[in-house]
Amino acid sequence: MNLLTKKPRWARWVAYIAVFALIAAACGDDDEPAPTAAPTTAAPTTEAPATTEAPMEEAEELRPVPTLRIITKTAAEGPPRYEQARLIAESWTAAGIPAEIEPVESSELGRRGFTVKDFDVYIIIYDPTTDRLDPENFLARFTTGKAVIDGSNLSGYTNPAYDDLYQAQVNATSFEERVAAVHDMQQLLFDHQPVAPFIHIVIGGAYNSADWTNFVKSVGTPVYHFWNAISLTPVGDPEPLVIGVTSGADTLNPVVAATSEAAGTIAHMYDPLLRIGPDGDLVNWAASDYSISGSTVSVTLRDGMTFHDGEAVTGEDVAFTFNYLVEKESPLYGGRLGPVESVTADGNNVEITLSAPNAAFATTALAQVPILPEHVWSAIDDPSSFANDEPVGSGPFKFESRALGEDLRLTAHTDHFSPPSASGLVWVTFGSLDGLLAAIETQEIDVLGDFVSLTQLALLEGVEGVSIESNTGHGVNALHYNMRREPFCDLHMRIALSHLVPTEDMIDIVYEGVAAVSKGIIAPPLWANPDVGPVPYDPDTARSHLEAAGYVFGDDGTLYYPPSDADNRDMSFCASS
Repeated sequence: MNLLTKKPRWARWVAYIAVFALIAAACGDDDEPAPTAAPTTAAPTTEAPATTEAPMEEAEELRPVPTLRIITKTAAEGPPRYEQARLIAESWTAAGIPAEIEPVESSELGRRGFTVKDFDVYIIIYDPTTDRLDPENFLARFTTGKAVIDGSNLSGYTNPAYDDLYQAQVNATSFEERVAAVHDMQQLLFDHQPVAPFIHIVIGGAYNSADWTNFVKSVGTPVYHFWNAISLTPVGDPEPLVIGVTSGADTLNPVVAATSEAAGTIAHMYDPLLRIGPDGDLVNWAASDYSISGSTVSVTLRDGMTFHDGEAVTGEDVAFTFNYLVEKESPLYGGRLGPVESVTADGNNVEITLSAPNAAFATTALAQVPILPEHVWSAIDDPSSFANDEPVGSGPFKFESRALGEDLRLTAHTDHFSPPSASGLVWVTFGSLDGLLAAIETQEIDVLGDFVSLTQLALLEGVEGVSIESNTGHGVNALHYNMRREPFCDLHMRIALSHLVPTEDMIDIVYEGVAAVSKGIIAPPLWANPDVGPVPYDPDTARSHLEAAGYVFGDDGTLYYPPSDADNRDMSFCASS
């Protein structure tokens, strides 16, 4: 039965249950190697001319739409993502749009998505990292400049009007001005559907509350974050805080680091000028004060800061860091410093001149970029060949030892202006999420260090000495349509596909009802446009868009591209392949 004829939702749900067993697992699996028309509440629509199914003798002369392939993690590496991809592919296929999933290993998934753009549809889970609290991270991904083959514009969306709005929010001089531009950008993304956001996960976390006190809950990830690393206090004698992860940092070199795991680890050993606090607000960190006036950023460093080798931290180190990371094209940090024209230092005072006012610079650069010691890095001409296997930073933890693939050990930097309560940090790598959960249950580890859904933590409910916390994350599960190729360059096809994403079923089946429907790429409340989305599951509307574009359903159910004399596809805003 063709879903576009229309099958009741409850019947689909029962069918899915019969086919799929719920596989609960970690949802923190970001693949990324290292940022109008009047709003409406209805999904984007196009008036559809009436059409009918074509008889086979006519349809056989047409060009069939090929099977759409959704790349996803394997069932072993990312069960929730795999199951969601499978549900989506089944929904599309049942509607007459042929689709199948293509599971690939994590490293290959990131390469095909971010480096070479070799995909039809990419299902991704963007983790709720602190830098994504500001809309810059998500909205920058759809600018034309990032639509190059190795850029972060996975969809290949190119719209000058969007680019203008992006620049307007960057250069905004008031919060209200920036919000207006950010809202208009979300409206364009909703109208044009280069990406189909569908779920915000309820993120869970767990820690050993029997042996540790002074827990701090944070926005985004409730337990595993920087503030608990320095706040959690052992009940008895001083001891290191043990964090369990399934995947550790692949490098300790901040100049070449390209993953969120590496960035999170580096943030404990190196100080940025500011940090994003537990409530999402900016707080002074290595900077005792800062101010922004137009395109000039003035920073004053704290007095008395030292690197782990005893050398003083000065404004010259900050100036060197900014210039060096840009010059060496640091994957994680170089782009954040793109607006910088010059940096000068005088003692502890630093002045940064931007090419234009930048409303997000404090959040995306000052609160993220680690201060490097000039006396170490100035001698490193090729950072890609430098292991940095004994990092020297100024952060609250300093390097002790590392066994690659097993553990990383840091000790407390007791001379730091905000020294940790623990005697150190230890990241222990486990072979599977099951092993990780068993370790927190037996208190072999103190903190669960992976992003996981609240559903996964049900096994830990009632375990003595283990506390569970949760937040609705500001990350998002989404589909990127590759607009560089057919049929995804067509607006009608993208909207039709989005109307066939079975979001409610995925929430029920994969997350046992514990997730939120996404209205857009930006999660509520601060920056989200309340007047857009969500795109509802609606086979009738999906079919109307296909018919509006001129697609033809053969009498055997095959979907064909529009004939040349009835081709009404909208191929706007697509990057070249």
